[in-house]
Amino acid sequence: MKGLVFEIGTEEMPSGFISQAIRYWEEEFPRRLSSERITFEGIKVLGTPRRLAILGRLSESQRPLETVQIGPPKKVAFDPEGRPTRAALGFASKEGVDVSELVVVETEKGEYVAVKREQRGKETKEVLSEILPRMVTSLPLPKAMRWADGELRFIRPIHWVLALFGDEVVPFELDGIRSSSFTRGHRFLAPSSLEIRGAEVYEEELYKAYVIADPQKRRERVREAVEGAARRVGGVPLIGEELLEEVTNLLEWPVAVEGRFDEEFLDLPREVLITAMEHHQRYFPVVDREGRLLPFFVAVSNTEPKDLEVVRQGNERVLKARLADARFFFEEDLKVPLEERVEELKGMVFQAQLGTLYEKTLRVKELAGRLAERVAPHAKEAAQRAAYLSKVDLLTEMVGEFPQLQGVMGREYALRSGERPEVAQAIFEHYLPRSAGDRLPESDAGAIVSVADKIDTVVGCFGVGLVPTGTSDPFALRRQTLGIINIILEKGYRLSLKELIGWASELLREKMEREKVEEQVLEFFRGRYENLLFPEGWGREEVAAVLNVQMDDLVDARRRIEAL
Repeated sequence: MKGLVFEIGTEEMPSGFISQAIRYWEEEFPRRLSSERITFEGIKVLGTPRRLAILGRLSESQRPLETVQIGPPKKVAFDPEGRPTRAALGFASKEGVDVSELVVVETEKGEYVAVKREQRGKETKEVLSEILPRMVTSLPLPKAMRWADGELRFIRPIHWVLALFGDEVVPFELDGIRSSSFTRGHRFLAPSSLEIRGAEVYEEELYKAYVIADPQKRRERVREAVEGAARRVGGVPLIGEELLEEVTNLLEWPVAVEGRFDEEFLDLPREVLITAMEHHQRYFPVVDREGRLLPFFVAVSNTEPKDLEVVRQGNERVLKARLADARFFFEEDLKVPLEERVEELKGMVFQAQLGTLYEKTLRVKELAGRLAERVAPHAKEAAQRAAYLSKVDLLTEMVGEFPQLQGVMGREYALRSGERPEVAQAIFEHYLPRSAGDRLPESDAGAIVSVADKIDTVVGCFGVGLVPTGTSDPFALRRQTLGIINIILEKGYRLSLKELIGWASELLREKMEREKVEEQVLEFFRGRYENLLFPEGWGREEVAAVLNVQMDDLVDARRRIEAL
């Protein structure tokens, strides 16, 4: 076997694309090798903002291809004494072989004579000349561009192609760029061309040129650097996995620098500070051992600066401006109590056919009241109040600037407007769960408003024909339906799903055909419920047997399945 290294060098690619491309190549390259009868081991896909690469060891040629040409049945090809008949002689002549070369093979129809041939495989280097360009052209692209006079469309312009099998270049052209044994180092720290002698030295040579090509190694380097910088200011970094992956894919040579901001900004809600640092600046917040935010942050640079203090001050200056904006938005928003903003929702469209957010708010308030009477009467007042105020923060300056804070700012502004804590908590919790695996509402009021809001959206969208397809679900109806199911199961709410759907469709009766929609929504819930149960190990037959009998009470259905 010989080592392969294949790399395309590009302009800086978007962070989110790199991980997707790596996953695609990890699946697609072994599949293509297998289809070409090339044996392989140790396939590894690497990626940085400026390169995507494949490493591995491959057999030097394809495995031979054996073909079998079936002829007449054995009993027709040979007489009882075993002598070849005219049929056998004719078949051998047609295939260009001596009759002695015929073999007998077993088929579904019995024994037949056949000719077996072994086709010698091509050299792997020759096959790679065809496979490697296709690995680039087949990559799924969220957006594509052309550059110069070329025809190739890719996420960013390609500047070089490295392709070595053993110590030989795999010859091909990619949109006018000839493959070679050369790559390039870090854009600023080692921009010159760099010759690679073989796959086994690829990562080592790039490391010398200030490039950590392996995303997992680079990720750990980022983590260690951030933790070290936070320790220098006496804290611990908040390292979210999404931010860590994004930062990892933004650089090739991570260097961390700690910075600070004015303590007066700590008066802002914690989530505001974290969002400003993480989502807008890609900085890592720093906390003390008890989890309290400290007036520090850690930024990660893609180069080793000549003057670290200049970099630190630049990052501090940018964050100060961002936090000053946040404080301004916060103070401006507080000038208008939440309740006084509700009427403004009449000017915000929820969905063209389903009306405004004000109309939705009134529907959700009514649904929350009915639902609370069924499952948690003690929470009715808080749930209805929270439902009435639940969408108001969408009108605020803060949420306009930081959309991730919807619900969070509703809670904060509710508390500062004098609302009861349970109402404020329910305003925040009604967005939960925001994604798969996210936490569920803890309070009954929050759970009730969350279910009411989601069922209104699901039934309404089905009512106006916005049914999810394989490629489109703009209102996240799958996630919202699964959220309803998980909340009901977690809370143990005993209620009729049909009745819940009926309440929602009743409030939307002027906008849709109720009976047809209710059946569609119930079937949609069944599909989501099945998808929730199958990964837990329940068989399809057991689940179907129970849901055919009981799909109205989700808690009871779950207990029946567990009892099987």
